Amino acid sequence: MTSGGHFLEAAYRAARYRIDTEPPLVLRIGEAHPALRALFPQGGIFLTPCNPRSRRLRPAANDRRLRALRRSVERRGFVWVPGRGLDPRGLWPDEPGLWIPGLPLDEGLRLARNFGQNALVRCGPDTVAQLAWTPWAGRPAGRAHLLR
Repeated sequence: MTSGGHFLEAAYRAARYRIDTEPPLVLRIGEAHPALRALFPQGGIFLTPCNPRSRRLRPAANDRRLRALRRSVERRGFVWVPGRGLDPRGLWPDEPGLWIPGLPLDEGLRLARNFGQNALVRCGPDTVAQLAWTPWAGRPAGRAHLLR
């Protein structure tokens, strides 16, 4: 990973991924989230369609992308819960996203790639939040690069 890649990974690790349940659940990379098991025993994927490849878009463009992601998830037969990616340092704008319970990792990575995302957050039945990097040119295909 380049030095820019290390910065990006550090930013993704520092971010918080809020699922808008009642009360909200906030995922942190590398941590277990036992409350998640009661609501979503199968785990799931947190994905935002906003600001593809870490390039900031106007809010209206991100809103269109969010609607498109919702439609794509529903077409695949999955439900979603709204959420938001948060930068606790305030250096990056909040990004609306979706928690998609039960979405397999390979489908999540396809969606992430289709929406130009560098990574997604996955929680399996163990409830530990992991980063899964999207395979791009120059990054080996077939390896999800799950990082705790």
